[in-house]
Amino acid sequence: MALTRRDIIVLGVLACLASAAALIRQITSPLLASHDTAIREVILQQIDAFGRGDDAAAFALAAPAIQAQFVGPEVFIAMVKAHYRPVYTAHKLAFPETARAVQDAPETRVQHVDITDSRGRNTRARFVMQKQPDGSWKIAGCHLIETDQLDI
Repeated sequence: MALTRRDIIVLGVLACLASAAALIRQITSPLLASHDTAIREVILQQIDAFGRGDDAAAFALAAPAIQAQFVGPEVFIAMVKAHYRPVYTAHKLAFPETARAVQDAPETRVQHVDITDSRGRNTRARFVMQKQPDGSWKIAGCHLIETDQLDI
């Protein structure tokens, strides 16, 4: 069966609409800002350091105020193991949104992270990130929000 002129026009219009929709999706979901990329990288590096058992590397990614609260990496890791177990044993991470600025504190941002442990339990963590004078980002705090969801 041959296509009519009307069929060809309709197919052409549909193709144009599909292309326009794809272009709009690209425009409305831009690449991450450099601070978002840097913040995510710091969080991933700390989670990786926990997994490798590299206490010093994990401790080094904490903000100076956090480091000052602990005698050294060993005490810091003991606290993380006791109170932030999902972060310490993270199996899978997802960043559901970009980091948001804290009002009246432009050098502080909050990054939500969805964490799945090896048993499939999910926890949302709110990482408080602080920009340092050298331009790097450090972890200045973490708050856990437990969920009832299982990762299947």
